[in-house]
Amino acid sequence: MNDKIKLDELSKKERYELALRLTQELIIEHRETLHFWRDLTNQPAQIDTGYVAQHLVSLVTGIKGVGMRGKGEDLEDGSEVKSANFLDSLDKRGAVAPRWNFSSNDLKIMESYLKVPAIYLVSLDFNPKNKIRIRLWKLDPDKHETFSKRYKEWMEKLGKPKLKDPRRPGINFQLFPPRNRTSDNFARHGSGRKNGFKPIRIYLDGVEGSKLLFKVEENEKGIELKDYEGEQ
Repeated sequence: MNDKIKLDELSKKERYELALRLTQELIIEHRETLHFWRDLTNQPAQIDTGYVAQHLVSLVTGIKGVGMRGKGEDLEDGSEVKSANFLDSLDKRGAVAPRWNFSSNDLKIMESYLKVPAIYLVSLDFNPKNKIRIRLWKLDPDKHETFSKRYKEWMEKLGKPKLKDPRRPGINFQLFPPRNRTSDNFARHGSGRKNGFKPIRIYLDGVEGSKLLFKVEENEKGIELKDYEGEQ
């Protein structure tokens, strides 16, 4: 691929080949490099996957970003990209709890999550064989009944009341990805605590409003495309 190639000129096969290359270079190899420096400095080695996830989604979908850092639209069609990284994410107590964060500091942003064309959810974790796995799902908030119902419930019970508190700069709806090292295909919301929300499963594949677009897994040679949406 030369430097002048354009995303909208690539075939789906070419985009997926580049998505595999990106995964190999920016996740697998970058993680190995960080481990060297971690062992030397005793500093964290977790990859910051926010921007990497946005590159990956653009390659898989063919939708460009907006070329901006910070808050704002992730893709030029207005869609959102969320990433959760289980790799090297243990805390001092041995716990790990990555999540997809839906942050907002005003009502307009909070309500926008139900109006975007799509929410792309990226998870980096280990499969049941303890090999690195990267998955990408597309969630349509207008069609996914379980997600939209819970998000609306959260807004009324927690989101809007907290936004009215002048001491609180923002709020965050947290969605927990499928559990690490399992074959789960659902996200989770709700702690079950007395003052919390009833635990629910938000299925990400096999239901209306959400589907798996892309999945790669590590092997002896690097990574291998395991699943993808549609023909290449």
